[in-house]
Amino acid sequence: MACTNGANPGGDPSLLRNPTVPIGAIQRFELSKFDGDWRVHSHAGGGWNPGAFTVSDAGTTWRAQGQTATIAPRATGILQLTYADGTQRDLWVVWTDPDHHTVAVGNPEGDFGFIATRVGRFRADQVAAAAQVLDFNGYRTDEWAVRAK
Repeated sequence: MACTNGANPGGDPSLLRNPTVPIGAIQRFELSKFDGDWRVHSHAGGGWNPGAFTVSDAGTTWRAQGQTATIAPRATGILQLTYADGTQRDLWVVWTDPDHHTVAVGNPEGDFGFIATRVGRFRADQVAAAAQVLDFNGYRTDEWAVRAK
């Protein structure tokens, strides 16, 4: 059971995240350990789900859905993706395991959220921990779409 259960004020089902709940990025996140191939295990829906993505070049390049973006750290655990057309997206890594094999990602606006694991490194206990932290940060992960391992 989550600490907040992600319930939204007024019961607005269109919100993926309760905007009254503070969100925080994890301080143990290390960009240099983010390189690799990732697969989204579960996601909130909304306007963006990368499905699978690759981070390379010491955490400076993001590739997903046929697009490439540069990654710029804004703070520990807060990354800004910038695409060739100038569009940007902020990623808040709210949780990662110590080895950086599983990440929970969202943003304060709550217009997306997902749990990703490194390809070949799926662990159910880590995915459950990531979901609990996202719930604590105002998401309702019990309603998320889940992909098979």
